[in-house]
Amino acid sequence: MTEPARQVVTATSTNAARSITVTCTDAGAITELHFEPAVYGHGARSLAAEILRLSQRSTLLAKARRRQLLADAGLAPVLLDRLGLPFPEAVDAQLAALEDQGTPEAPRGWVRAI
Repeated sequence: MTEPARQVVTATSTNAARSITVTCTDAGAITELHFEPAVYGHGARSLAAEILRLSQRSTLLAKARRRQLLADAGLAPVLLDRLGLPFPEAVDAQLAALEDQGTPEAPRGWVRAI
């Protein structure tokens, strides 16, 4: 079995309509992205914002999973804190905050509407 520090830890989040699903690692890298063709009708900005929100949610859940794996392996809480891995109690509060703030504005990039 792989040691906890070397495992790829992921988590998956889905929107309420179950039309967008995002899987991320605890480092925030998107490993899987699925969405229904119908979401194209909501516009690129809306789609990007929802993918961003779901990726933030998935990353937070993966970090919590990583903390639990390392804690189970015997890593000291002070080291888990230094790694920036959230406490289980903090995860619920952060998830609620993500839900309360709604869908974030899509990131700005080099692409502009004409």
